[in-house]
Formats: sequence, structure tokens, C-alpha cells
Amino acid sequence: MLIQKPNDLKRLVRGGCSPRVLDLYGLHQRFPDLKESPKPLFHNDRLNRCFLIKHNLRRHEASFVYSRRSIVTKLVLPIDRHDLNLGAFWMFLESGNFETRLVEFMGRLDGPEDDPTLNEQFIDDMETLQILSRSPSFDPYLLKVQFGSREIDPRFLTLNHHDEPQLRAFVFDHMAEIGQLATSGKTSQKKSERLAKVLFEEAESQARDQLRYALHMVESEFNEGVYGWKGILYYMWSTDTLARSLTQLLTDLATLEREDRVYRHRPLQRPIINMRDCIRVRWDELKQARMTYLETVARFVRDGEPQSMCTLLLRAPDLFRSIGDHVAALTHLTTYWTYWKRQNRLGRVTHEDACQLLPSLSSAIAREDDAASVDWAEFATFQRLRTG
Repeated sequence: MLIQKPNDLKRLVRGGCSPRVLDLYGLHQRFPDLKESPKPLFHNDRLNRCFLIKHNLRRHEASFVYSRRSIVTKLVLPIDRHDLNLGAFWMFLESGNFETRLVEFMGRLDGPEDDPTLNEQFIDDMETLQILSRSPSFDPYLLKVQFGSREIDPRFLTLNHHDEPQLRAFVFDHMAEIGQLATSGKTSQKKSERLAKVLFEEAESQARDQLRYALHMVESEFNEGVYGWKGILYYMWSTDTLARSLTQLLTDLATLEREDRVYRHRPLQRPIINMRDCIRVRWDELKQARMTYLETVARFVRDGEPQSMCTLLLRAPDLFRSIGDHVAALTHLTTYWTYWKRQNRLGRVTHEDACQLLPSLSSAIAREDDAASVDWAEFATFQRLRTG
């Protein structure tokens, strides 16, 4: 499909990764020599300048994709590599004819080629798109885990330029806070600063090597642990904004619940209950994981016990994935909700819109093992009653 509103595209430009948007177009503006990288994310230059968006399916869009998931991935290909004013083509990665449509669009934009589906580089790019489709979000640390041992220029998976300095400042402040916690308010600034520096040093730096030797850890194990640790801190930093957004969302749900009482069938009752329950479960597990992390780091800073830090680094990758799953789901929920509020001139989601949005959102926020089924027929009946 064609996007003809340049402002819609320009709002996607962030110069890096964010939970819902992977902006490769903006990364080329941020890093002008990125096109020369020997380790690109995609082989195809047009794909390397695309936007990818995590999108919550609405009921009328369900027939567009072959997926049981509520959250799918939208690929947006600018018509011109350098000018968004000309618009873009878009498609869902999960659509049944995605590969054929992509080849068709490439032919329109770049001219016909011999069957690109037989090209090994094209096949590699399709596998990359599959990985991005499976990823629950585009958080940079989560993407690194998704791609495993594959070597990719780290600039393709970097945090957007607005958030990066804020994260760095948070980590240094956080380490100072940990030092005070561990020493009952006394400063342990030097040790805390050393820990913070380890997270931002290059892998071959002397500071990181010294810590690894002290912990008696092999290099691969240590690097994976440090990366998981940094990812945990990224999500902890994200939860400050997330908490405020969730508070506003729950307030909005309470308003919708009051409006819903005037309808005999109470169409929003079940999805609101489901959403509140799922938010509570995920948030409680996030708090528990955060406490586990704080206690482990504080023990190391207080006692200087290498085994405590070694334990943290060994647990960090799994803890990071668990925390990341919860933060990704909750962040998708709040950002999507905020987006729809901004579409309304009153700055709110109406009861009518909520009847369309909440069933799929309540399903998306649920974990796969306890996701409730949504009775779309019930909502279709309600819509007919309202409009009839």
C-alpha cells in the first residue's frame, strides 16, 4: 500500500532503535558512512534505509496476515532513499504474499531484475526480516540477542540519539545510588564509577579485562553477562517513563469503564478486566526481578565479594530476557494507546474506538501461555446495535 503523507513518515525518524520503531532511514542521516559498512543489517540498500514498525492488529486487518499474534511488523519502504516527501510503500511482514509483493515493489522502485528470490543475498535478507518479525520489540539490547552470534555493525542496532545520553547518565547515577545503598548512605563513588565505566567501555578495554580476571570468568561468558547487565539497566531506565504511562492508561480505562455502564451488554467489561489483570501480573514480576538485581549488586558493592558479581553476570542474560519481555509488552501497549489518543482532536480514546482497540490490546498484553481468547463476534454484534 502507498503512504502519501510525508508528515506521517517524518514522525518515524528517530535515528535508531525504539521499542516500536526501527528507523534505518534516520540512522543513515546520523551516520553518513553507514552505507559503506562491511557488516550491514541487510544486503539490499533500500531495505537498509527502511522503517520497521510493531503494529497492533485491529479487527478489520486480521485478514491481511497469516498470524495468530496480535502484534505484527509493518515494513515501510520510502520511494526515494533521501526524500520522504515522495511517500512510501508499506506491507505487513506476516502477510501471506509478502515475498512476492516485496519483489514487485522493488521492481517498481529499482527496475526489474532476474528472479531475486533465487539470489542468496535476497534469501539472507528474508531471514533477517523473519527475525525482526519474531522479536517482541525493537529495543536495541533485545535485537542483539535475537541475532545471536551474527556480526552486524553495532550502529544498525543502536539506541536513538535522543535516548542514548539519557541512558548513560542514568547508569552513572544508578551506580552511585547502588553504592550508597550498599554502604548505608556512605559514598562508595569510586567503586560505583568503575562499575558504570565497565558497561560503556569497549570489549577489549583494560577495565573490563581486570574485572573479568577478578571474577575468573571466560571471555564469552563475561561479555554475554555484561551485555545482559547493560540491557537490564536499559529496561530499568525505561520503566520510569513506563510507570507514568501505565498510570495514565489505567486512569483512561477507569473513565471508559464508567462510560461502558450505560450499555446493557457492557462490551468493554471483559477486555478491561483482562488488561488490568495482565498489567498487574507483568508489573509485579518486573518489580520482583528489579529487587533481585538490586540486592545482588548491593551485596557486591558492600562486601566486594566476587562471587556475588559473578552470580549476577551469569544470571543477567536470562533476567534480561524476562524483564525485556514484560517491558516490551507494556511499552507497546502504552505507546499504541498514546498514539490513538493523539489521533482524536479531544486527546482521548472514545468508547467507540475502545471497542475496536481493547480486544486486540488485551490479547497482545497477555503472555502466550495465559492469553484470553477474544470473542470478535460479540463486538461485531455490539457495533451493529450501536449503528443500527
